[in-house]
Amino acid sequence: MLILLLFTSSVIGCFFAFKLVDRLRLVATRDHETLLKKYSALTAAGIFALHTGYQLAADNIPKITQHPVDFIGSVLCAYLLSLSLLKTANQKKLPLRDLLYASLAAGVSGYLLSYFFQISAGAINIRIDTWTALFALFLACLTSALAIVTILWLKSYEGQALKRLKWMFSVEIALGFLASHTAINLSIVHNNMLIGQPTDQAGNYLMLLLVLVPVLLFITSFILVIFYERNVDITQSKLTFRNTQTVNKKFLAYDPLTHLPNRDALNQHLIISAKRCDRNGESLALAYIDLDHFKPVNDQFGHHIGDLLLIEVSKRISNAIRNCDYVARAGGDEFIAVLSEIESHQSVVTVIQRIVDALRETFIIEDHVIEISCSIGVSMYPQDGNLQKLKLNADAAMYKAKENGKNQYRFFDAEIEQASDEMQQTRVELKQAITQQEFRLLFQPKVDALTRLAHGAEALLRWQHPTRGLLSPNSFIEAAERFGMIEEINAWVISQACSTIKQARDRGIDLSISVNMSNQQFRNKQLGSLIQSFLEQHQVEARNLILEVSETNAIHHQTQFKETLRHFKRQGLKISLDDFGLHPFSLMHLQDLEISEVKLDRTLTKGVGGSHTALSIVEAIVKLAHALDLNVVAEGVEDEAQRKALVSIGCDQMQGFLFSKPVEQQFLFDVFSELQLKSTTQSLF
Repeated sequence: MLILLLFTSSVIGCFFAFKLVDRLRLVATRDHETLLKKYSALTAAGIFALHTGYQLAADNIPKITQHPVDFIGSVLCAYLLSLSLLKTANQKKLPLRDLLYASLAAGVSGYLLSYFFQISAGAINIRIDTWTALFALFLACLTSALAIVTILWLKSYEGQALKRLKWMFSVEIALGFLASHTAINLSIVHNNMLIGQPTDQAGNYLMLLLVLVPVLLFITSFILVIFYERNVDITQSKLTFRNTQTVNKKFLAYDPLTHLPNRDALNQHLIISAKRCDRNGESLALAYIDLDHFKPVNDQFGHHIGDLLLIEVSKRISNAIRNCDYVARAGGDEFIAVLSEIESHQSVVTVIQRIVDALRETFIIEDHVIEISCSIGVSMYPQDGNLQKLKLNADAAMYKAKENGKNQYRFFDAEIEQASDEMQQTRVELKQAITQQEFRLLFQPKVDALTRLAHGAEALLRWQHPTRGLLSPNSFIEAAERFGMIEEINAWVISQACSTIKQARDRGIDLSISVNMSNQQFRNKQLGSLIQSFLEQHQVEARNLILEVSETNAIHHQTQFKETLRHFKRQGLKISLDDFGLHPFSLMHLQDLEISEVKLDRTLTKGVGGSHTALSIVEAIVKLAHALDLNVVAEGVEDEAQRKALVSIGCDQMQGFLFSKPVEQQFLFDVFSELQLKSTTQSLF
């Protein structure tokens, strides 16, 4: 009756151990080791209590009153046994070799537990029966392997009746431990005790073992075959338990730099996870993680430091998520986390916030202090669409997080859904626009502040949309950059600008044209070669082409910005710093930049005609720019009061509706002629 009671307790204990493993899967990786030790101690206490009961049931142990050192040794063996089982069952990667090592460690710990226990209880004249001991050790190791593999198999189980399966395997594992315990006792021979003599009781024990061993071997073999056939590539003997499924052999499963699963492995994991969610009525969250200001790290410190930073980032993300979650590198500075076993919305928020906080902390990479952050977009399955749309929605939410100031997360919602649908529609229409050549260039002249003579023009990109009419770049540049079409569009703009310069020269006009460059295009290392090819194709001099770059490039990409400017200067190209005054910017940076002119944003020039304060601010900027030998162009000049005020402080050139609205190329030369005529017939003031 005592053995039956203890066996029932063992079954309940095994089922409870399954619960502990499930809890370990839901804890953050950084807290995993601490909780693992606590659970191992709790499990060890249960193992020791059951072991004591079995020994008392065997009626061959006196009282535990002697040899406290050996008693402590037996307790430690119980802890090592439970730690070996729980730790191995919760590893993220498990080679077959590690499974064998863990099983051997658990088996030896179980054997020593019994040995030290009996010595501590006052047993004397003990000897070990070699063959019986080897058999007992083999059975203990086999049972440990059965327990580990069973836990792993249940973690990846996708079928029904999971709770019943856990109870069934709890019975099997409890039988295995009972058989192992009996075999170990038989191998420890007491010359002065009952168990050391060949009695009928010993024969009954041996018969029980002979019956149990084939059953255990069959169950172990069955589970091992099923588990490793489904989850382990035998050629590699490696398993990622966050994935719980290996990828197909036809592609490499891991990113070579961070050793995280790659995009292909992620796609397979998503398919498996989605099927599990559909079957069990569960949800999963997909978090699209993009690093903020990562490119300046490469520019300033080099790609070697950038690679080391990505490795550290991958470690921090892995430590922030739970054991049941999955993280992959999507490419570049982008990562994707898949959060499974979601109990509530708050459980997703907790993990995402941990990722944001982890990446916000300062990085120390080879004595370089680096501070970055991340923007995260989160979408939910199946609420936010199928798997294909899930990633697009998370990506859209991530961009929204960046727009809102970065260093934060954003869940996909109805507002983003509408914007995302519009973005996808724009993507399709942009492809058609490139094919059908629906883009146009308009030109707004730049005139001399004093003489009103036209000296150049700014090329303004427009999209002649079939149904929406003439669209400004604000309507489509973001989509063009996101979907990789900006390179082709900008190349067309540069080519058209060079063609216009050539046609102006053929008419006797020495025309300089300014071309706006997107931030993404300006970071293209092949941009200089591309521009040179267009200059040669149209036989245009480099001095006639001015590249306008947003001030934000100088703020966020200083190192690369300066290097690119030096390269352009060697080519003879001119650079204009656009939108100057729109963003916070240190004026001292101007002395380090290889630029030719600054363009004052219309927000600066708007009030100069009626506000002495506004005029004083602009005057200070103009004087500083002139001290640095820079040309100053004022944008948005719309009335005579603005023009006179800007002339009074020495502004060099202007553009705005006062002189001309943007016109197409066929009217550009006529506008030049009109402006020249006005400059000769009108007074300057």
